[in-house]
Amino acid sequence: MSRERYHPLARSKQPVDRHLSRDDITNQGRYLLNTFIHERMRQDGIQQAPALDELQEPGTPCGPPMQHTTEIARALRCIGDQLDGDVRLQNLINQVQPDAQRSTFLNVAQSIFSDGVFNWGRVVALFYFAYKMALKALDKIPLVRAIINLVIDFLRDKVAQWIIDRGGWEAIVEYFGTPSKQVLLVLGAGVVISGAIYLWKGWH
Repeated sequence: MSRERYHPLARSKQPVDRHLSRDDITNQGRYLLNTFIHERMRQDGIQQAPALDELQEPGTPCGPPMQHTTEIARALRCIGDQLDGDVRLQNLINQVQPDAQRSTFLNVAQSIFSDGVFNWGRVVALFYFAYKMALKALDKIPLVRAIINLVIDFLRDKVAQWIIDRGGWEAIVEYFGTPSKQVLLVLGAGVVISGAIYLWKGWH
């Protein structure tokens, strides 16, 4: 039995909160992304991992409190762990440098959703991309913050409404218990090929 089916959030369906605004989702997403990056670095044994509060400017809003923040963060990490084995995604990410042009970052982010399909696996792929870029810029905290800001801007503009429609971040419960084939194929070949095309456009 796959481990995601035993996740704490999968025990019961969370209530849908449609009163969340785009800013609410974005600010919560920033906190969750920073936590994802920080905890993945610790998990991967990164010696120079920045402290959580170093990943954002002082006073940055974190959005309305979430009822199951710890469980949501654990869910994000669980999905992120699965992306470690996606060779095509790794190859795509490896082509991008942390000091690349803004358009290159946005092209990669757009490529994740290029076929118009949204799911939690792809949302986490966006977080995973930010983490991999942050790893390449550990000695440049302002650059790490800039990468996070770019990803969060994209999330606000392109993904936040989908998360609102699902019922907020706690709706990530939907991901757990899905067929293993769907879980593993977070990014189809067409999306990764599209990403390569977007990268080419970003460099020319």
